[in-house]
Amino acid sequence: MGLVYDGQTGCDAIIGCVCDHSGAGLTCANGMVQVMPSGDAGNVLTIGSDGGVMVPTAGASAGILAGQAVTITGSQAAGYTIGAKISADAENSIGLGSDGGLYVAGPRFAYGNLASRAVTLTITDNWMVPTITGQSGGFSVLPVSGGIVRVRLPDAGTWFLQMQTRWDTSAGYTIASGALIYCGISSAARGIVHAESVTRPSSVTGMHASTMEDFNDVATPTISFRVQASSTHAAQPTVTGWWSAHRVGPSVQ
Repeated sequence: MGLVYDGQTGCDAIIGCVCDHSGAGLTCANGMVQVMPSGDAGNVLTIGSDGGVMVPTAGASAGILAGQAVTITGSQAAGYTIGAKISADAENSIGLGSDGGLYVAGPRFAYGNLASRAVTLTITDNWMVPTITGQSGGFSVLPVSGGIVRVRLPDAGTWFLQMQTRWDTSAGYTIASGALIYCGISSAARGIVHAESVTRPSSVTGMHASTMEDFNDVATPTISFRVQASSTHAAQPTVTGWWSAHRVGPSVQ
C-alpha cells in the first residue's frame, strides 16, 4: 500500500509530512525542504555556490575585505574594527584628531611688529619686544625674566621664521669700516643670526634674517628677536622692525 498523507501520495506525501513536522532550521518552499540561515544580525552562516551550508573563514567573514585607505583588525570570534588606514610614508601630514577623526593641521602663521628701541653696545640689552598683529592658531606673547619677551608657537612642527629691522639713520649714524651689525632670531636656545661686516663707512637702513627650523625636540617652542651694532660712534641707532612665523609642515626628524 503506498504512503498517503493529508490526501497526498508518494513524494508529495513525504514532503508534506516532513514539512509539517520539521523543527528549527528548516523551511519548505516550492515542494522542497531547505536549511534556513537565520536573518539575525551578525550571522555568518550562508549557502555556498554548490548549494551546501557554508561558514566563511575569518579572512572573508561576511564579505568584509580591506580596500585602499581602510584597515580591518580583530577576528570573527571577537568582532572586527574598521578604521582609516594612515600612510607611513615620510612627510604625511594626516593623522587622528583628539576626537578620533581624520585630521590635517590647518594653516599656522603669525606676524607682528618689533617695538622701537635704541641699540646699545651691550648685547644683553638688545632684545626687541614683539607684538602680534595677526595670527591663525594659538600664538601668544610671553614676557620672560631678564628683559627677553618671546612668542610662543602653537606646536613643534617645521617653521619658517623671519625678521626685518629698520635702522634709523636720521641722526647721521655711520658704522665705521670693519664694524659688525646683525639681527638674530633665537629659538629653543638655538640662535639664527644674519650678520654683515661693513668694510666701508655706510649708513644702515635695514637688515633681514630668516631660517627654517624644526622644533621636533621642543615641547613648547618659543622665538625671540635681537639686534646688535658694533661701533665706536657715540650715537647708537634706533631700531624698529617686524617678524613673521609660518608653519610649513609637521616635524620630519
